[in-house]
Amino acid sequence: MLAGKYDELLQESLEGIGGGAMAGVGLLGGNVPLSQVGIQTLAAMAGGVGFGMLGTRLGAALGKRLHPQALKNQAGPIATFGRGAGQKTLISGPAEIMRYGKGQIKQELREQTTSQLMDQALQNPQAFANKYGVDAETFKKYQSSVSMAGQGRALMETLERIPPEAKKEMAGNVRELMNQGFNQVENLINTQAALRMDDNLAKMAMLQKGKVLPGTDIDLGSAFESLLKDPQVITGEHVGRAVGRFIGDEIGIIGGLTAGGALAGAMGIKNDKDKRIEELERQLGRGY
Repeated sequence: MLAGKYDELLQESLEGIGGGAMAGVGLLGGNVPLSQVGIQTLAAMAGGVGFGMLGTRLGAALGKRLHPQALKNQAGPIATFGRGAGQKTLISGPAEIMRYGKGQIKQELREQTTSQLMDQALQNPQAFANKYGVDAETFKKYQSSVSMAGQGRALMETLERIPPEAKKEMAGNVRELMNQGFNQVENLINTQAALRMDDNLAKMAMLQKGKVLPGTDIDLGSAFESLLKDPQVITGEHVGRAVGRFIGDEIGIIGGLTAGGALAGAMGIKNDKDKRIEELERQLGRGY
């Protein structure tokens, strides 16, 4: 728990420091004294860290309050934004996107495999039964229900606030499908399609264990292993955190640059142009 909290604080600090540093680099090459660039950069870093943390937490809390349950469209742009930028650490965002993408690929594989198996069952029922151990008529009867049951399970897991009566009815409908014939068809489709992906990922995780991505400390075996996990369900909390993160960083960095510029002015730091103007004003005041 402490390690996770430490990682979260470190990530938020790096976001603010990185954003502030980039803003400071943008001041170089202009008509801003180097000392002022330093002050404004430090102020932008501090503002980015402070307001970034505040924005992330406020956004997550507000999003959780407004929409604590799962978003209806988990594949839409809002959910994708929350999945990528709404995690507690930005580094976990790409991993979540990859896990979700893996799930979409697996679903496509199931649909393709179902179509291919249906063709085989129609063309030669006896050969189909001998090859797969599932009666062709049983497959034809239940293949369309496999997809529906998968959606039913997902609803049962993700919709946190549906009425108890509706939840009970859904559970009954799903259980009604869970007979021997249905299980045979579901296992056949999964075995022939989607589970191959997990098997290959598990093999890659074992083969790459201990190997590190060049230039980083990312263990390739652990990266493949993490793809075996199911993706998180995206809620309002994730979206709120993502929005708060970016707004907080921007406000903090811009505010820091402004405050840093004011501080530099109060300290009497001036650029060459300002110095020349002051010198001319002094000369004019003396009557030259």
